[in-house]
Amino acid sequence: MKYTVYVLGIAVAAVLAIAATVQISQQQQHDSGHGAGTIPTHPISLGGPTIVIHISSGDPNDERHMLNAEMGVRMALAMQQHGKDVIVFLDSYGTLLAPKNPRSDELKALNADLQQFAMQGGRVIVCPHCYQVLGNRAEDLTPGFEWAGPGKMSKVWGGNVVVIDY
Repeated sequence: MKYTVYVLGIAVAAVLAIAATVQISQQQQHDSGHGAGTIPTHPISLGGPTIVIHISSGDPNDERHMLNAEMGVRMALAMQQHGKDVIVFLDSYGTLLAPKNPRSDELKALNADLQQFAMQGGRVIVCPHCYQVLGNRAEDLTPGFEWAGPGKMSKVWGGNVVVIDY
C-alpha cells in the first residue's frame, strides 16, 4: 500500500509517454520530407521517436530507488518488445546496475535484464563519472554496455526522443 502513489505515478507516466509517442509519430508522418533530423533507429523499430529510459536510481539500501530502477528496466523491455527504438541511460545511482558483478541480488537481476535488453538490440549507455564515483572500476563494466560521452549524448538528445525518467 505504501508504494501505491509511486506505482500510480509510474503508470500515468507510461500512458503519457505512449500517448506522446503516438502523437509525435503522427506528426512525423504529416511532416515527412521536411528534413526533420533523427538519430539512427534500431532495425526492428516500427518508427517514431527513440525512447530514452533515464534511470538515476539504484541504491540497493533504498526501497524507493530499487522500485524506480526496476520500473525503468521493465519499461525499457516492454517498449522494446513493442518494436520501439529504446536506449537506457544510466547515471547517478542508476550506474550501480552496470557492473558485471553488481553489489546485491536485486541489482544482479536488473543487470541480467539489461544484458538481455542489449542482446536484443537495445543500447545501455552509462555515465562514466557517476559509475566511478560510486566505487566501480571501468574494467568491470558489463560487456555490451557503452560509456556516455559528450558527442554520443549530444546525438541522442539532439534526435527525435521521448525521455522517461526513473
